[in-house]
Amino acid sequence: SRPSLWPDPSPSCARGSVLAARNKRCAAMEALRAAMGGGSGGGASLPSGALVTRLHNKFCKFQVQAKQIHDRVEATQMPVDSGLAEDVLQHYSCGVAEALRMARDELRKGKWDIDSSIRAEHDTLCVCLALWELVHELAVSSAPSAARLVHWYNRHYLEEEIAEWWQTASHLAEGRDALEPDSGLWEPLVRLALADCHSEVLTLLRRASASGFAGNSQVTRVCEFLRKIRSLLQMEQAHTSKVDFHRDVAEVQSMAKRLLADSPAEHPTRQLLEVYAGCPQRAFEANEDIAAKLGRTWVEDMAYAHAWVFPELRKTELGDLLRAVAQRRTSETIDDLDRVLFAVFTLDIPSLLRLLDSMPDRFPPFFVTHLVDVLYFAGRVPLVVESQGKALVPPRDWHLMEYAKELGVGSRAHKRLAIDYLRSGGCDEVAKQLEEAADEYCVTAASEAEMDEAVALLVDLDLAADLGPKQCRRRASALRASGDLPGCLRWACQAEQYSLPARGYHVSEMLDSIAESVQELDDLLSVLTPHSSDEPLTRYPPESLVAVLSPSGALPVLVPSGRLYFFVQYARCRALKLEGRPASEWAPCLVGLLTSGSAGPAALARRGGAGGGGGGGPPTPK
Repeated sequence: SRPSLWPDPSPSCARGSVLAARNKRCAAMEALRAAMGGGSGGGASLPSGALVTRLHNKFCKFQVQAKQIHDRVEATQMPVDSGLAEDVLQHYSCGVAEALRMARDELRKGKWDIDSSIRAEHDTLCVCLALWELVHELAVSSAPSAARLVHWYNRHYLEEEIAEWWQTASHLAEGRDALEPDSGLWEPLVRLALADCHSEVLTLLRRASASGFAGNSQVTRVCEFLRKIRSLLQMEQAHTSKVDFHRDVAEVQSMAKRLLADSPAEHPTRQLLEVYAGCPQRAFEANEDIAAKLGRTWVEDMAYAHAWVFPELRKTELGDLLRAVAQRRTSETIDDLDRVLFAVFTLDIPSLLRLLDSMPDRFPPFFVTHLVDVLYFAGRVPLVVESQGKALVPPRDWHLMEYAKELGVGSRAHKRLAIDYLRSGGCDEVAKQLEEAADEYCVTAASEAEMDEAVALLVDLDLAADLGPKQCRRRASALRASGDLPGCLRWACQAEQYSLPARGYHVSEMLDSIAESVQELDDLLSVLTPHSSDEPLTRYPPESLVAVLSPSGALPVLVPSGRLYFFVQYARCRALKLEGRPASEWAPCLVGLLTSGSAGPAALARRGGAGGGGGGGPPTPK
């Protein structure tokens, strides 16, 4: 219920903000605003197949690692190593960002600037990547955020402008009047300093000094100062603790303040030194800080204020800084992207998720699902959600289900990916959707290899007892209808392996049904007839049956079907009879079938004509 920082924009301003107007030359900025603006165009709900696969791989690898950590904790009853868990999570988050970046860059190599659909996907990826990296820095990473925030801003807002500042300053630095107070060199130089381009600033100042104004002692002192210090990002990367980083920043500010105090009042290097010197709280409140003077938009003001005025702020305090920035930029118009960024800066995750869910065309389910997953493991998303005493679907599970639905309407490969996302959920609703997705995945199997893989997946998901019999029998019926009796028999028998307890009556009933058809019965006997008659009748199962039930050659689990046993032995006896073998080699086996109660079906008895019907005497082999 926290009030908005600024009033809602009027309809005429809803499409673009002041931020876009002042950064028209920046292609990345235009992409962000175009993607967030109105109009009928919107990014596709599912990205390219390569990105879907990359994200799935990152997701699955992390889930396995998280499970291993959990199992280790359960086994040892020792607390989790926070450093290890943090490293694994950050590696996952950085991997997703890299996948988004690769997909964006791949689109830039194609027709993204002339094909509207590709341009829409490109713009969506630009927005998603910018948001992902900001969430990573503020909600996932434990590193100090001052340097990282300004470099995030550079990547997504100033990419082209920084290049232009460098090019302009490089050209001006070659002139003999480069260091004059009215030289155009100082403006891009200060802009580069604000962007934490430390080495570039030092290089330009040295180049300008060498161009004919080497006697300027103030510039020499500034160059020496810059030589001694490092950029914010270099300082952050050089230390393992925030205390060390803040100590180095304070030292740089102290050096800059001393040099600033000794600088001539009107010397052009003063504004450059103000970047590094910081300022007291009262100067910030009076809008006299460098961010207020040179920040052109609220987000630029925010990034520079955090980097150069309040680098020691904790991430939980950035919301207060944002409110302070808002109070001095009341005339600036905001849009939906601004509101999303507000929620990130204030770490208001519920509001962030509501905003993202309200803009599915701009923040598609594939993006939000992975973002919520990272936030969940970062401890930013609740495990359980209740409303009026009733448990609701937790946010992570809900997004997993939504993304799985989108994948489920795609190709068979996408249906398989959907199962991996669902299996990582925890609530009953996810388990139900997982069962439905696994069932549909089996239905779409077109080949024996695909069906084998689908059934193996059911076993892995512990769904074989629930879905295995139904899917195997469905497959058996389909193969019988197509005339593939070996496949039909194989899957009918395999269905019984997953029944609890295993029964053979389904196989027996199917064989009785086959016997009703003269053609199918002949085909069945042909399938069960061994290629060689040398195998003794006492050996069961014979190699001919193993070859039918298990093409791989592995010994199958035989179902307790008397009908199957009868037909196999009957086919073997029939083969011996047709070879002209004496009755003493096969007749005892038929008599044994009768005495053991394994009589053939009535249809076969009627066809044989010698044994009567209804399970009486054994039929005569033909």
